[in-house]
Amino acid sequence: MEPFRTHGFIPWNMIDNWLCAFRSIWVSTTRPDGRPHAVPVWYAWDGRNLYFISARLLQKSKNLAHQPWIVVHAGDGDDVIILEGPIEIVTDRMELERVDEAYRTKYVDPGSGAQATIFEPEVDLYRVNVKHVMAWEYGTVANRTDWKFEQ
Repeated sequence: MEPFRTHGFIPWNMIDNWLCAFRSIWVSTTRPDGRPHAVPVWYAWDGRNLYFISARLLQKSKNLAHQPWIVVHAGDGDDVIILEGPIEIVTDRMELERVDEAYRTKYVDPGSGAQATIFEPEVDLYRVNVKHVMAWEYGTVANRTDWKFEQ
């Protein structure tokens, strides 16, 4: 489902293409004491939801257990995409397999050909249910584009 634009002029297909092409993104979570926490992660984008994995003992997983809302940043500061939304741990086997297929295709070691997988010990797959997207493009920084996803 394509979101509806609430402001700006950057076309959605540009955002979708960028999210398919970027290698990593930054996820920002909130620690239980209110302090922010930001780390880069590998991810999969399906055109509507964003997926990433995290070991259960890592700080971001602990943060998400406490506050299941996330801000995701993609881009270099000139061409920017910011996604916001609640997260869920994925348990549906078909969804897990579909995301793993995309992840394995995207993350291949150039030397050995080994493919990354989401199926690692003590790791959960998180789905960001994107609700709001903001974007800027170099040269048009003053013209932010916003999209909202319907419920």
